[in-house]
Amino acid sequence: KMFIHQIQVCGKIAYVSQNAWIQTGTVQENILFGSRMDSQRYQETLARCSLVKDLEMLPYGDDTEIGERGVNLSGGQKQRLQLARALYQDADIYLLDDPFSAVDAHTATSLFNEYVMGALSDKTVLLVTHQVDFLPVFDSILLMSDGEVIRSAPYRDLFADCQEFKDLVNAHKDTIEISDVDNNVAPHRANGTSTKEKHHINGSGYTKSEKPSPAHQLIKEEERETGDTGLKPYMIYLRQNRGFMYASLCVISHMIFIVGQIAQNSWMAANVQDPRVSTLRLITVYIVIGLCTVLFLLSRCLSVVVLGVQTSRSLFSQLLDSLFRAPMSFYDSTPLGRVLSRVRILE
Repeated sequence: KMFIHQIQVCGKIAYVSQNAWIQTGTVQENILFGSRMDSQRYQETLARCSLVKDLEMLPYGDDTEIGERGVNLSGGQKQRLQLARALYQDADIYLLDDPFSAVDAHTATSLFNEYVMGALSDKTVLLVTHQVDFLPVFDSILLMSDGEVIRSAPYRDLFADCQEFKDLVNAHKDTIEISDVDNNVAPHRANGTSTKEKHHINGSGYTKSEKPSPAHQLIKEEERETGDTGLKPYMIYLRQNRGFMYASLCVISHMIFIVGQIAQNSWMAANVQDPRVSTLRLITVYIVIGLCTVLFLLSRCLSVVVLGVQTSRSLFSQLLDSLFRAPMSFYDSTPLGRVLSRVRILE
């Protein structure tokens, strides 16, 4: 059976996946994600996501370039960067798929208080989590089993009436104290940010460091040559796998083909009105010269095809050998798209 469901959503949606998605670029570019820069909102976002100290430790702050898939960031930093990106978009509905799984317990508690309970206090939040110590503060809890929602109720009602939920909570009693939740997490989300909290956020803002030069960044600029490159590319092409032999054969075959065409036309022009040359002989010699030129034409075409195939295979083999023998630092500083574009050109 096929079921068609329609969901009507009013407002802007922001989604934070369990596995952080990071694009190649600077930290600031990953947070803004194409949005206009608002300094105050940007500073508040960094503070809410506990990124201020991390940016101070990075060599160029938020201008530090992030490698492919965030290779120069830890798992927790990538997750907080993803949370900051979602928070900066100022959406109406936030879908958070276990966003605290990659951070330690202390950071998770701090993020929950500052991010979910503070910054998202006036937003609609759908949080998927395995950390049961955060559950008492939510308005409604959906308990799922085998891909289905088996109960939906507030924490107290669910804990009192649902044995499955009670077993889940009791299974975490060794590492989680349910009674400490009231001390660590406010029972209700605040309606807004207090003046003291705003002062704390603004006072612990991030100070932008000196803008780095492209030469000192992780991602190196691609080297390109413009203008007349001379004979160097052609010589490299012909040196591959007996390229000079095939090129010479192609040139010789083409020259003989041209000479044959000239000889064919000269024979016809010189003897077409000669009574001593019969018509049969005239046509026979003309056809023989034409067949010989066709053979050299075929030789020229085959030489070009073999030259192209052999040279392409040689260059592609050298490229693969270089990629397989390249150090890991090469892949950290070279975007994957740049490598794929070069491989695709040689295919």
